[in-house]
Amino acid sequence: MTADLATLPHYLRPGLRIVFIGYNPAVYSAEAGHYYARRANVFWKQLNESGLLARPAGPEDDASLMDEAGIGFVDLCPRPTVRADELTTEEIAEGAQRLLGQLRETKPAYAVFSGRGIYVHFARHALDLPRAALTGRPDGTQPERIGDTVPYVVPSSSGLASRWHGERLALLKALAEILGPPPSSSRS
Repeated sequence: MTADLATLPHYLRPGLRIVFIGYNPAVYSAEAGHYYARRANVFWKQLNESGLLARPAGPEDDASLMDEAGIGFVDLCPRPTVRADELTTEEIAEGAQRLLGQLRETKPAYAVFSGRGIYVHFARHALDLPRAALTGRPDGTQPERIGDTVPYVVPSSSGLASRWHGERLALLKALAEILGPPPSSSRS
């Protein structure tokens, strides 16, 4: 039963350039102890191709990227599930409020929501935006701000969202252009 499964740690702290926000940990990733651990998920492949990193990285590097590239990880909801639709409305609302507090406290430059649905839940429950205000928006930079943090939406990296993976990679490359070279590449 997933209720007894440990969740993933939140890799957040002040000074991050980016925090990637997922829906919730997949059971596979929670068991592996790393974000986006399933090979069919294109997260790490696209992150490596984006220009946001100075070296190739994989799931085992999730914690070290805070120091190396200013990149953190967190989920909207902490409970691991096989499918995100197993989460309750209460868990989503509570997760959105918790995440809002974490983003206000840690102040990353960009909060990258890995899926439009995640941002819609967050914006409705934490920012009190009506669904109609979120309908039809393009991905990328969103008009709201969380303090100085810029919300940025990219399509999901899940294999279920494969038809949008090209758009996702283009948005990650655009973010790399905005942010400039990763910190560790400028130290050499």
